[in-house]
Amino acid sequence: MRYAFFRAPDPAAVLAAFAAGPARHDPAAAFDTRYPSGAEAGDVLELLDELLLPLPDTGLVERTVWPPTTRPPTCFAVPGDPWTTGPWAHQLSPAARDLLARSPAGVLRALRPYGQAPPAAALAVLPVLAALARRAAAAGEQLYYWLDAPPPPPPG
Repeated sequence: MRYAFFRAPDPAAVLAAFAAGPARHDPAAAFDTRYPSGAEAGDVLELLDELLLPLPDTGLVERTVWPPTTRPPTCFAVPGDPWTTGPWAHQLSPAARDLLARSPAGVLRALRPYGQAPPAAALAVLPVLAALARRAAAAGEQLYYWLDAPPPPPPG
């Protein structure tokens, strides 16, 4: 799976950009986007979820924006579930954006989900996401998580 985080004004802007085409397969075509390199999506999402544990009743994902659906939101891909093959865009909760935006890099790198030492590559992504969250908060925008199946190999 390919994944990224991006910021956008609101779900309507995401829907419009994804419906137009190119942003659906590369959100950077329309939005300020960061592609975490070297880190597994699940590791980064787990660290983000860990940020929210102290807040009661706060989930990581607020809603699935693309494709439009009434299905309960989740940003974790379940192997073998055809619904998670992408492309998908999920709006992260405002609490996730705000916590990232105000968290110093040292605090982010010190996270230890469930008492385990997280992968270094996932920890390295958090300051990049915090900078994206600060830009989103300053602009009154939300954070989004995008994932897509890897492109098919070229023929031949």
